[in-house]
Amino acid sequence: MDSQFKYADFVPVDEGHSNVCLQSELETQLGELQGLSYAYFAVPRNREAAPLIVSNYPLPWLKAYKDASYHLIDPIIHHALKSCAPFSWDDALQSASCEKSREFFRRSTQHRICSGATFILHDPCGLFSSLSLCNKGPQADFERRMADQEAQIQMALIRFHRRLLSLRTVDEWFAKLQSGPLSAKEMAVLKWVMMGKSYREIALICAISERTVKFHMSNIAGKLQVCNAKQAVYEAQRQGIL
Repeated sequence: MDSQFKYADFVPVDEGHSNVCLQSELETQLGELQGLSYAYFAVPRNREAAPLIVSNYPLPWLKAYKDASYHLIDPIIHHALKSCAPFSWDDALQSASCEKSREFFRRSTQHRICSGATFILHDPCGLFSSLSLCNKGPQADFERRMADQEAQIQMALIRFHRRLLSLRTVDEWFAKLQSGPLSAKEMAVLKWVMMGKSYREIALICAISERTVKFHMSNIAGKLQVCNAKQAVYEAQRQGIL
């Protein structure tokens, strides 16, 4: 998992924030827990988008995670997306049925990333985020520490998530999430379809040809992976796009 706010890059926060990187910001929130290995993860629910990740995991593993898009098969992330409370990694591994997920975890153990706990947050903007803490010591001591400081860790996740979304350096990423996978023209067409307008009516309203309306609708259906306009409206509403 990557150490910075853009998945493909290692970039510090801009000058307006005194060049304080997000990794330092997160460690400040963690307080006395900052000595642990950690990984913050944020992604929009029900959307295909590269996540934002802040982590101090070993660089070779971070690169491998990025290059292989491991977030798509990571059993911890899969379990967290379906959860509403903190959990140990053992719980996630027990529910992992995909062989690719199990193989992923076998690879992570080569970097001493094999035991830990994950805290989660589902925010009102439709974003999912998690904070994973990796254990490299006695398991009983780690579990006791997680239980004793559960509230503090959850609040650290909430504060960092809120802080992250307030930074100008992630405005472009967040705006892209809000706009979703459809272009402005595609959104306009889909909204008129939702209101019951025919393709001919939409063409007149938008001052385009009926053929162009059908072209946009075909693109919309492809992006949302559905077969027709009715299904596109339903799927867009389900994903929170409309």
